[in-house]
Amino acid sequence: MSKTKEGKRRPLTWTKHQLDKLNKVQIILEELEEFKPLTLRQIYYQLVGKNYIKNSDSQYGMLSRLLKYARIDEYIAWADIEDRVRSHHDLSGSKDADAYKKRSMDGFLSNYHRDLTLTQEVYLEIWIEKDALSSIFIKVASKYTVPVVVCRGFSSVSFLNDYKTRLRQSQCRRPVLLYFGDFDPSGVEMLKSMETTLKDELKVEGIEFKRIALQKEDIDQYNLPHSPEALKKKDTRAKKHVAKYGQLAVELDALPPSVLQNKIKLAIESELVMDLFMMEKDTEASELKELEVIRNEVKGFIEGLI
Repeated sequence: MSKTKEGKRRPLTWTKHQLDKLNKVQIILEELEEFKPLTLRQIYYQLVGKNYIKNSDSQYGMLSRLLKYARIDEYIAWADIEDRVRSHHDLSGSKDADAYKKRSMDGFLSNYHRDLTLTQEVYLEIWIEKDALSSIFIKVASKYTVPVVVCRGFSSVSFLNDYKTRLRQSQCRRPVLLYFGDFDPSGVEMLKSMETTLKDELKVEGIEFKRIALQKEDIDQYNLPHSPEALKKKDTRAKKHVAKYGQLAVELDALPPSVLQNKIKLAIESELVMDLFMMEKDTEASELKELEVIRNEVKGFIEGLI
C-alpha cells in the first residue's frame, strides 16, 4: 500500500486507466442488479470471466482497493457491495416503551410461514461451502422453506451431530443433502469427508448426498475462470485432485448468479412432489387470512387500551 511522507495511506488517483476499470465494474453491477448486494469475490470473477482483468492475486488486490475508493468517492453505492463474512450483532435495547409497543404491534402475528415440505416424504437441506453466497441460496430456498446450511470448510463432528439431531426430528423422512462447493482439492473432498463422518463415525444411514455444483461440466459449459492458487503443492489433496481432474480449480463464486439461482431452484424442485407443495401453499394462504383477522382484532383492542 502506497503511503505519504507522513505515513498516511495514499488515496486512489482516478486516472483515465482507473476510471476505465471502474466503468467495467459498473457494467457488472448493472448486469447483476437483481442480485445486489454483491461480494468483492463475485465481482472479481465476473470481471475475469469477461476477460476485463487477469486472474491473479495482484488483480484481486487491485480490485479490492478500487472498490474501496469507488465507494468512498461515491462512484458506487455502499449498498451495492457487502461483506458477508463479518457481521454486526445489535444488542441494544429499545429507545423507550412507546417505541417497543409500536414495534411489537407492527410485528404481531405477521411473520408466519408454514413448513411447505411437511407432507413430503423427503427431508431436504442445502449445504454450501461458503457464507459469501448465502444470500442467493436463502432467496431461492426460502420460497420452498428448505433449510440452508453454511458449512464453511471441513465440518466438525459437533456440527455434523447437529445435522444428525435434525434428522431424528424430521419424522423419519428420507434425508437428501444438496451440496454446493468449489471445484478444487478441498471443495471436492469436503462432501466426501462429511459423508464418511456421518456414516462411519456417527452411524447415520440412508442419507443421499448430491453434489449439485460445481461440477466439471459447469466449468466447461460456462467457461469459468480457474483459481490455480487452490492447487498448492503443500495441500495433500492437490496431488490426488490433479491426477483425477487435471489443473481444474474453480470457485463456486465464478458461476453467474442467475445460473446458480436456477441450479438451486431445479435441485429443490427435482426432489419435491410439486402437487403436494402447492397444496401446502394453498393451506398457508388460508391460514394467513385467518391470522390477519385475529391480528386486526387484537391490534384494535390493544390500541384502545394504550
